Amino acid sequence: MCMTILAGKKATSNNKILIGHNEDAPGKFLIRTHILKELPIQNNTTIKFEPSLQNFTLPNKRAKLFWIEAYTCNENPFVSSFCDSFINSNGVVICSNNCAFSKEDNPELNNGGIGYAFRHLIAQQAKTAKDAVEIAKHLIQKYGYASSGRSYAFADKNEIFVMQIVNGKHFVIKRVPDDEVCVIPNHYTIHDFDDADENLIAYAKLKGWFKSGEFDFAEVYQAENSKGLSKNTFRHSKALEILTGRKDWQNARKFPFSVKPNKPVDVAVMKKILRAHNENDNPHLTEPLSVCNAETLQSSIFELNNDPRQNTIRLALGRPCESVYIPIFFGVDDLPEDYKCENSELALRKHFNATPEDLNYKNNAWFLNEQAQKVPDKNLLHTRLNSLEERLERELRFISSQIDTLLKANLTDNAIKTMTGSVNSWAVSVRACLENLTETFKITDANNFSDNLSE
Repeated sequence: MCMTILAGKKATSNNKILIGHNEDAPGKFLIRTHILKELPIQNNTTIKFEPSLQNFTLPNKRAKLFWIEAYTCNENPFVSSFCDSFINSNGVVICSNNCAFSKEDNPELNNGGIGYAFRHLIAQQAKTAKDAVEIAKHLIQKYGYASSGRSYAFADKNEIFVMQIVNGKHFVIKRVPDDEVCVIPNHYTIHDFDDADENLIAYAKLKGWFKSGEFDFAEVYQAENSKGLSKNTFRHSKALEILTGRKDWQNARKFPFSVKPNKPVDVAVMKKILRAHNENDNPHLTEPLSVCNAETLQSSIFELNNDPRQNTIRLALGRPCESVYIPIFFGVDDLPEDYKCENSELALRKHFNATPEDLNYKNNAWFLNEQAQKVPDKNLLHTRLNSLEERLERELRFISSQIDTLLKANLTDNAIKTMTGSVNSWAVSVRACLENLTETFKITDANNFSDNLSE
């Protein structure tokens, strides 16, 4: 289960596109972040991702990438195929949501289709969100998609596109209006569309899914047993309620693709949505599923600036309601020690070859966040974390102004040093706060770090 909020540049308080995303998945995971440096030449390097699929040739040139990786070991290779998010040095963001299940029962796939490689190949070379869409269309038409149903968001500083895919070679694409916000839980949300594969409607007629009248992609292609599920409709309606102020969304017969917010959206609104719960004594383990729930691995907010180096990723590890959104500038030359792994280039090749020992990162920030989320005094936990997060946001505004001045003066090295130093300082502050909490309550069960279904 995942959740994505896409705010157009005229729908936000500062006219900057905002992307909010909660990555949810059951089971044992470790969240790692990486910076993959720009590579001017890759010499037609091939790489195999899922063991069951083919080798793929990487682009000859690779943009610098900030990569949020959900790392796990599982006998089913596809568990690791669909959980990662990216932003590249061209300012293109990629994240996705499961939209299973589609009605497709006989997909057209070449050599098993494409899965994990899809987002990597796009992230490595997309120059704009529109370019990402064109690359995505080519890959789907060439290979076919190796999963039942999925929604991808491609964004840059100017525009956002949503691509919703059916197992095989069928897809639709719709641009998010600049003055609206799009909400995507785990069902199809595109009704009418701007672009699609040329056989989309004819295929639906052939299968008997559509006969005549106005064609509605979500209605036609969503499997009947996946329509109107409370785990999706509650989260969808909750986000729309926060955005519009209306409380009647839960009774909606059909959710709109996007809405005009009742006031400009800012980072605080994004955080409110991504941390939203059911009104329940145990909100993470309840039905219907809340936005922030027991399966939430990480939450991220991408704020897109004119200069891609100033793009800001706010990252909360684990459940965002019990975590601090730490700001990370894309332009840093390295990540804080406890937010990275020892070899990010090797990580790309080991993503589907993890062993339990590989997940034993006891000095990783993920462990410490998981430990802190076991603090029994939730009022104290929230008070400490909220106070720290407010401080980080104040410092971020001040530092961002400094960086802007340095870049305008062409003092690039100084700007990068300021970015890197600030992010390292914030990581130290977060670690100190979490360590104080875990030591106070003597929480040391780091070995259970990845059981995100436990309280």
